[in-house]
Amino acid sequence: MNSLCLLMIYVLCILVNGNNTDFDRPLGRKLCPPMENIQQPINRVDSSKTLEQLRHEMKQANAYHGPPLDGYIVYDTDEHQNEEVADHDKRLKFISGFGGTGGIALITQTKAIFWTVWMYHQQANEELSCDWELLVHGESLRLDEWILEKMKPHSRIGVDLKFISNGDWEFMERVLTNATINLVPINYNLIDKIWEDDIRPNYPAYKAYVWPLEYAGKTWETKLDDTRKKLASMGFDAMVVTALDEIAWLLNIRGHDIPYGPFLRAYVILSKDQVYLYTDPTKLSDEVRKHLRTDNCVSAHCVRVEDYNFAGERLKAYSMLWRKVLIPAATEFNNGASRYIFLKVNPDKRIQAPSPIMYMMAEKNPVEKLGMRLSHIRDSAAMCNIIASLYEQFNNGKQLTEFAVATIVDKYREGQNFSKGMSFKSIVGYGPNGAIPHYTPSTASSLKLEASSTLVIDSGAHYWDGTTDVTRTNHFGQPSAEQIDAYTRVLMASIDLASFTFPNTLRLNQIDVIARAPLWEIGYDYKHGTAHGIGTFLKVHEPPVNMYYGQKTSDVVLQEGYFISDEPGFYKENHFGIRLENILEVIAKNDTSTSKYLTFTPITLVPFEPRLINYTMLSPKQIRWLNDYNTRIRTEVGAELLKQANSQLGYNWMMDRTVLFSSGDSSHTNKCCIYALIAFIFYIIAH
Repeated sequence: MNSLCLLMIYVLCILVNGNNTDFDRPLGRKLCPPMENIQQPINRVDSSKTLEQLRHEMKQANAYHGPPLDGYIVYDTDEHQNEEVADHDKRLKFISGFGGTGGIALITQTKAIFWTVWMYHQQANEELSCDWELLVHGESLRLDEWILEKMKPHSRIGVDLKFISNGDWEFMERVLTNATINLVPINYNLIDKIWEDDIRPNYPAYKAYVWPLEYAGKTWETKLDDTRKKLASMGFDAMVVTALDEIAWLLNIRGHDIPYGPFLRAYVILSKDQVYLYTDPTKLSDEVRKHLRTDNCVSAHCVRVEDYNFAGERLKAYSMLWRKVLIPAATEFNNGASRYIFLKVNPDKRIQAPSPIMYMMAEKNPVEKLGMRLSHIRDSAAMCNIIASLYEQFNNGKQLTEFAVATIVDKYREGQNFSKGMSFKSIVGYGPNGAIPHYTPSTASSLKLEASSTLVIDSGAHYWDGTTDVTRTNHFGQPSAEQIDAYTRVLMASIDLASFTFPNTLRLNQIDVIARAPLWEIGYDYKHGTAHGIGTFLKVHEPPVNMYYGQKTSDVVLQEGYFISDEPGFYKENHFGIRLENILEVIAKNDTSTSKYLTFTPITLVPFEPRLINYTMLSPKQIRWLNDYNTRIRTEVGAELLKQANSQLGYNWMMDRTVLFSSGDSSHTNKCCIYALIAFIFYIIAH
């Protein structure tokens, strides 16, 4: 790029943004308190009635082993500490109206306080009524700090033991007891008392089904033996399995009980010679019963089935026979067992430790590895067809909205071979909504797509042989210099991580700095992790991987056979967002005489957008990686598109965006200069 073009871009960025890349967050609640003749946000939910009902329940004397409650904590999870929960278990949404995840509420007799993560802050601000005070994790007082500062000594704070992890309970109890504040265990949920059955959704009625060996790669009996061996080596006689993805993996079964998760709502108690499955017996089909040999079960390789509600009391009785029982501890994307489950085992027998199943599940076997690769080729072909269709519709004058795009993405994905539904709710954000990392459109909030800003599409699917998660940022017009610079830096971050070689002892929080360097260079950072694990027809956020440099105590290292995301981002609040996400397979690099090295290979094969790339910013190594990546797309995804009917549009779009770049190719540079010149002229005219 010539010096005049660079100067023009620089001057334009200074004029538009000032010499600052850190954008301040607005203070206070949106349109709170309500103002006369000004309409509240259309997504806002009036929760005054439900709050009044809950406070009435909190006042019931002697109902909670003593005087009335001064506060009540509501979590957004279920008995298994799931990230996504069934509609029947969305207690936090019922009391507050908040439809995202990662929220916690504390209701007192005079206040309603809501904590959310930064990624859901704007959504919560829109949806919560002015009855609520909104706080952001990491940017305000924590729940325990707020209670210590605002509540009087001897206050009584209630919480349902089934919906708080044991680790969270122990931390809260320790902190609050020192301040003579009582954390009160509640044996029945107060939300359930006010959530009327006629308006409360039921659990899904679909039955569980068998995950075939051709995709699993190992029989459930083999997995059972491997788990028992691991438990014995750790010194345990038994364990309780509370994570639904671990149960699905261990028994090679799948279900429909959790949104976007193919899981059966259940507990498993596993010892050296018995397996108990606690679930709704009507959910087990004849095929599953035969698979698990549930009838006349008398051996170590069959499953005894009992009702879901008996799990706690049966664990209490059986654990009397054992010396040491493993109760799952909290890890990344898994909060471990609830306080309720923890208390069912005698103190001298129970030990909390990370579940060994989690690590076996994360390290994919050869059949699972192949399935992940094949499912991502099919999914990448689907994304090429989807994005190509969006470009064509937009260019032909069709008016598209965020919600319409999300509907198109979901409908197309569900029609793919081996598809088993979406792996999470599709994220589609245009312009300012793209700066909200986990924004999901609704008919009420959906923006119309235009040609002036970026469109972020983050979506994924479950297939019989794998789970996918991919993000691409698109632009239907001529990007601004600022958008090109931001996109290019995010691409550089993505490439740097994907091409990184490292010793197998390097911790996740150490690896994370590789991806952030191109953004740190301009004083920018993104407030979410760079990588998470992903399952094989399991959770899209699979433990134990959560790559974030801020987790100073993390000791997780990667293993060959892990699959992780690679998703750096750039978010200019109220303007635009950029995120790129590939799934990477962890592979061995080279063995030396001193240590073993690992690296990555991408299995997501969807083109990046050339019109958003400033190729002069890329190093020769990054250009080589990008050219190799585009060659793989042309070969592997191209072959898949050519064998599919009605995929010519997607094929042509893919070929147009995977042209190999040469350092002598000035076309992209010239386009960038033209875009900068046009933007500069419009700015001068407007001012």
